[in-house]
Amino acid sequence: MITLRHERVKDIGLILAGALLLLVPALVNGFPFVYPDTGTYLRSAFQGYVPVDRPYWYGVFLRVASGGGHSFWGMVAAQALCCALYVFRTVRLFVARERVHRAAAIVFVVLAAASSAGYYAGQLMPDIFTPIGILAVVLLLSAPKVGWVQLFDLLVLLLACWVHLSHLLIVPLCGGLFLLLMRRTFRHGALRWLRLAVFTTLAWFGLGIANRAVDGRSYLSQGGHVFLLGRLLDTGILRPWLDEHCTDGTYALCAYKDSLPANSTAFLWDIHRSPLYKQGGWAATRPAYDRIVHDVLSEPKYLLRFAGAGVRSTAELLAKPGICTGLVDTGPRRPESPPYVMIAGTIPEGLDAYRSSLQNGGRGELDMTVPDALYDLLLWGSAIAAVVMIVRAPRTASGMPVRPWLLFAIGAVIIACAVCATLSVVEDRYLGRVSWLLPLFVLSTWLGRPARRKAVIPA
Repeated sequence: MITLRHERVKDIGLILAGALLLLVPALVNGFPFVYPDTGTYLRSAFQGYVPVDRPYWYGVFLRVASGGGHSFWGMVAAQALCCALYVFRTVRLFVARERVHRAAAIVFVVLAAASSAGYYAGQLMPDIFTPIGILAVVLLLSAPKVGWVQLFDLLVLLLACWVHLSHLLIVPLCGGLFLLLMRRTFRHGALRWLRLAVFTTLAWFGLGIANRAVDGRSYLSQGGHVFLLGRLLDTGILRPWLDEHCTDGTYALCAYKDSLPANSTAFLWDIHRSPLYKQGGWAATRPAYDRIVHDVLSEPKYLLRFAGAGVRSTAELLAKPGICTGLVDTGPRRPESPPYVMIAGTIPEGLDAYRSSLQNGGRGELDMTVPDALYDLLLWGSAIAAVVMIVRAPRTASGMPVRPWLLFAIGAVIIACAVCATLSVVEDRYLGRVSWLLPLFVLSTWLGRPARRKAVIPA
């Protein structure tokens, strides 16, 4: 009993140390990292604002994690702690108990020093919940039976799916891929598929019910029609489709077909020139834009073009180097920018630290050259190591086959990129936020290999 209690104390201490390591980039920055979208999330957290273009629930998380608005560091500390917990539990899947602390320490150091994990754990954005959700669904489906730990995993999964709409697709798809790859490894496969189905149902229908509780209406997304129309614009599908279908005046957007913005960014956010705002905004255009999206994707030739564009965009995203170019965007340092305004208005005592951070040029400039180089080196090294291990098909000390786990890690990264690149835009953060899953699984399975026995010299 004393030994078990001692091991648990060591587990907790290592998880806390791992969380601190993941926060090193933000600590060096002098303030949690922000992104242009951070302002909207802070507004929903502290003003009760229900965004039209994203879920409300990450704002709830920020409010709780900040202690009701007392600390920005509380927000990212909670994210880093949750991330560290799932990293540790993932390592524990592969490494024998007597070696797990050393192995987890190695993994934490590598991830903190050379991966993108710390930059997303220390960022006031829901992106860290993409890999957390993927790891949580793996652990939920790996467990031989359901207990309190698995119920905790379910709650984390629901949070992950409610803070970013892409997770409603990414996490269940990753869960399905995991079960397909593990069909020869795990017993009681039908029950595991049932767990995945229950979680997916709760995530999708639960979000609608939760939204109704705060907004009076049941919905998954208030802005999906706008994002999808913007995607059709980016893929080059919208203009020729309108040219082909604007002869009878059925679609109100036809009046703007010759003056459409150059890309989805202008379409979504240019309030002065975009047809979106000339036609009344996000809510007013929903019926008309929903109809256009439905009609476009109902035609086989345009559906094939859309799918082909998704494949090309996914390949483009997978080839994008860098942790996150948005971190060096100078926009959030302007006093009129949404992050600046919300930080000044929500936790004003944090404004000086925000202005003096590296990201905002307060004491030099945030230089991502070295972190990006280390990130690229780790990612390429992990990819090569994964291929070698998949070909050699080793096993861990417990006899667990390594190949399906590494195939899953690769597949999960591809799925996460494909969902966003196909339905939204090609931004390097969609790769950066999940790419560290590959070195995590490579390191964990490698450290979990059987220990070499020392040769015994006969007397």
